Amino acid sequence: MDSIKKIKLYFVGYFLVFPVLFITSSFLWRAIILKKEMMMVAIDALAITGIYYLIISLISILVYKKDIRSFMS
Repeated sequence: MDSIKKIKLYFVGYFLVFPVLFITSSFLWRAIILKKEMMMVAIDALAITGIYYLIISLISILVYKKDIRSFMS
């Protein structure tokens, strides 16, 4: 697998699949099974997803920066 396909696969996994799975499972578990208030579940799930995006973006920048430097030399 070449590096471009690998980067696209990482992007899809980290930025699309994992957050959607987390939000879906959080809503199912907390809103339906535990009978929590829907607005509180939404606020909590989206806040955690936002923090996740910040952390994963920082990690991605560091990793891709390293890949770009090795690619350029």
